[in-house]
Amino acid sequence: MNAHSDVAKVQRELEAAKVLREQIADLAQGDEEFIRDTLEGELDFEGIVRQLLGDIGMDEALAEGLKAYGEDLSARRERLANRAKLKRSLICTALEIAGRKTMELDVGTVTLSAVKPKAIVTEEADIPAEFFKPQPPKLDQTALSAALREGREVKGATLSNGGSTIRILRK
Repeated sequence: MNAHSDVAKVQRELEAAKVLREQIADLAQGDEEFIRDTLEGELDFEGIVRQLLGDIGMDEALAEGLKAYGEDLSARRERLANRAKLKRSLICTALEIAGRKTMELDVGTVTLSAVKPKAIVTEEADIPAEFFKPQPPKLDQTALSAALREGREVKGATLSNGGSTIRILRK
């Protein structure tokens, strides 16, 4: 490399760093703490990208942790709901055996009630269409994109110009 190309490279990197800082400021929407935490004094292009890569790793780890935590909470909610349903069934059976229609207690009043019979589906394919609710159609984005990439013209849709993305490899 000659001195001229070195200077041009440094100028491009400085411009890229400037654009990154501006985009981070726009993304932060006035949140000075976000800007400070993201940049942490980084002024050069490599330093800003290094900081952003570290932040991406942390954000992705937090998102995965929250997803797992949400799944745990959902499973716990389901277990608790099933447990409550089982306890209701136990009380119902006990009231039926005891021949009692109602019980007043300090924590609440429980009353035995009749339940209307409900349909049990044995073969859904045999059920007439009148018993199905129509569903709004859902766009198949993957199929639409594939058709457009194959050159098909689809009214109401067009292909984007694509773009660039990054792939991050962790050591």
